Amino acid sequence: MLRWCFTVLFLSTVLLIVEPLQADNWPRFRGTNGQGISLETGFPTTWTEDDYAWTLELPGMSHSSPIVWEEDLYLTTGLNDGEVRRLICLDAATGKQKWERDLALNTVHVHNKNSFASGSPSTNGTHVVAAFADEGQFIVACWTKDGKELWRNDLGEFISEHGPSCSPIIHNNLVLVPKDMKGPSLVAAFDLQTGKEAWRTDREFRRTSYATPIVRTRADGVEEVICVSGMMGISGLNVQTGEMIWRTESFPERTVGSPVLCKDHVVAVSGGGGKGRNLFAVPLDQKGTVEPTLKLTRSIPYVPTPIYKDGLYFMILDGGIASCVELPSGNELWTERIDGNFSGSPIWLEGRLYMIDEAGTVVVLSAGREFKELGRVALGDLSYSTPVVANGRMYLKTSTKLFCLPRK
Repeated sequence: MLRWCFTVLFLSTVLLIVEPLQADNWPRFRGTNGQGISLETGFPTTWTEDDYAWTLELPGMSHSSPIVWEEDLYLTTGLNDGEVRRLICLDAATGKQKWERDLALNTVHVHNKNSFASGSPSTNGTHVVAAFADEGQFIVACWTKDGKELWRNDLGEFISEHGPSCSPIIHNNLVLVPKDMKGPSLVAAFDLQTGKEAWRTDREFRRTSYATPIVRTRADGVEEVICVSGMMGISGLNVQTGEMIWRTESFPERTVGSPVLCKDHVVAVSGGGGKGRNLFAVPLDQKGTVEPTLKLTRSIPYVPTPIYKDGLYFMILDGGIASCVELPSGNELWTERIDGNFSGSPIWLEGRLYMIDEAGTVVVLSAGREFKELGRVALGDLSYSTPVVANGRMYLKTSTKLFCLPRK
């Protein structure tokens, strides 16, 4: 009897080691530090409507992506042609609404691929922040996880051709907010608890940027926030002071996709007219003016942010082409047409890429050195959002709906 119990315990332990069930939060746009990677397991490559735990019709319309911390899911939406911008908190397990908070702004011109709520919120589990703008104001606000507003700051006018979209991030006790626009620009940091401005760094400007920053610790121990804009290229700022540590040359065009950490490099892209035009790969831990070690000008995306995993850099182009290159060499492994148009970004999950095209079709590809399509599932609604994976569930958002797919 003792031997049998030991055998069962041993086999159970082996199974747990071989097939760990990861459970993670998704605290900001593209998850932990904006890298778009989840270590969770057990999700299918194709499914039917019967597999959803729940679906929900959302108020208004938005292109933002949700965020999740434990059993709280937050998302933004716009109503009444942008006169109402709303932050919503849902029960992540059931989809039941916990609370909503409205901000009154003015309507504003947006690009036909933009919305009045395209920026994602950010949370650390106790606080949640979001940013909304019109032409005359740029509002950054903070609430407790229960919906109590703690503070609200106005960074002034937001000048752009295509309308606003900003995803702030939380790092320790700071809220970091980029405002790279077609006019006097800046990056600001606010105290998470009080909203008091910690620092503000002015930026050269040319065109509006929609990139979301990332944060890392340098080899010298200094924490830096890496920002991207057309005029400022890729730049690293001291998180505590806002002082610029390094920067590249300017990008020739607008930047929309966010920077991606690729081992000892950071990579960002720029483009215009619906196409990616330039890719810069820059070595980390530099100072002053930094020259990219790799530049690409073909088969790169404009809006969707790429994925880096295990030496491979996966790109989903706006016009429906997928490609994979090795980094930092830039050696192209494959480029294949997958059809559809893409504005949402891919995520990496169990050696696969999950993404949603603008028509609302989830496309699943193998994230390997050879191209392989694994599945397609139609959501039946326009989508410009990025999939989210947190605590055993995948969330797929369209402009007006939210789907919850549990792992099997």
